Amino acid sequence: MEDRTLRSILHLDMNSYFATVEQQANPYLRGRPVGIIKAEGRGCVIAASVEAKKFGVGTGSTVWEAKKKCPGIVFVPSDMEKYFSQTEKMIKIVTAFSPIVEVFSIDEVFLDVTDSRRVFAGGELQMVLEMKEQIRQQLGEWVKCSVGVSFNKITAKLASGMQKPDGLVFLTPENYLQETEKIKTEEVCGIGRSRTKYLENIGVTTLGQARKIPNLPEEIRKLVWLEGEASLQTIEELEPAKSVSRTYTTYRELNSKQAVLRLVRNLVEEAASKLREMGLGGRTVCLILTTSLRESSFWARKTIKNPTGDPQIIFDLLWREYEKKPLPGVRFAGVGISNLTENCQLPIVDSRQKLLGAVDKVNDRFGLFTLYPAELLGGELIRPEVTGFLGDKWYRFGGRAQTK
Repeated sequence: MEDRTLRSILHLDMNSYFATVEQQANPYLRGRPVGIIKAEGRGCVIAASVEAKKFGVGTGSTVWEAKKKCPGIVFVPSDMEKYFSQTEKMIKIVTAFSPIVEVFSIDEVFLDVTDSRRVFAGGELQMVLEMKEQIRQQLGEWVKCSVGVSFNKITAKLASGMQKPDGLVFLTPENYLQETEKIKTEEVCGIGRSRTKYLENIGVTTLGQARKIPNLPEEIRKLVWLEGEASLQTIEELEPAKSVSRTYTTYRELNSKQAVLRLVRNLVEEAASKLREMGLGGRTVCLILTTSLRESSFWARKTIKNPTGDPQIIFDLLWREYEKKPLPGVRFAGVGISNLTENCQLPIVDSRQKLLGAVDKVNDRFGLFTLYPAELLGGELIRPEVTGFLGDKWYRFGGRAQTK
């Protein structure tokens, strides 16, 4: 067999991350089953604590289901900026162990420690134990992580999920096939819903079963045999954003024009705020709305001469298009801004820019939507959530460091 021990890849996965961060911040929640929801009144759990998972509550559970399974569960609205501030601490810790780090998501990182492991007498084992201890000291005793150590990214990520919480698993070229035989195929990164369905249709649910099937499609065969030599995308290799977007699915139909207006303005406000934070402006704006089951839809796209990060300009463009053909029963909305230009600056004498600058300063200090347009009064404010939260990794970890 080809010698693949030359590379040593770590995958670090923060366990029940949002819930444990809340438990660390609030002693009342420690040891209690906790469900993180998008906001007050929202009907879906986006993260569950270890205690809640023991009752069968998981990501995607409805609030009603979670209460039925676990009557004592405590629901906490998500606070993405709080979680990201802890992520920044975690990243600072792991980069001291290796300069080759890929931020995979808000609670996951890959590290290539092929060279840096030689600094530690105990190799990867000592490295991981010290890493875990520093996370415990700096993020808190309730915040745990699981680590997988292997010879490529796909096996390292799989290994980190084999023992939770607070696990440490090594998968080597000698043991990885045997150790992963009973792993569900859907747990492999890259085997999504469609590939899982394909395998289920031929009677396959585990990696061991899949490896006995001849003539699998090549892209699936490589995944079930855990083959892959993808390199890590480090912070220095990240590329600037090409677009900024925000989507949202409501938990009930919006049939009034005012409700749709608030939803669209809310999403525009968030997307435009991100543009200004990144020092960008956009020339092309897009709005997508659909009804339940996507039976009807609305789509509009406009391109203007000068790039802007002003939410009023963006909203007015899109709303004028919407009013030409209103859509009742809206359940999904998406706002996109593209054709971006860096360092978009309008004249400093522009009073509108001064106003936006003042709003940004307040919201940066006290949280997004501390100040917001009066058009959003009377409805639930939609705040940043986990989906797509690190779509702007270049800015958060690369571009911002260069501009601040």
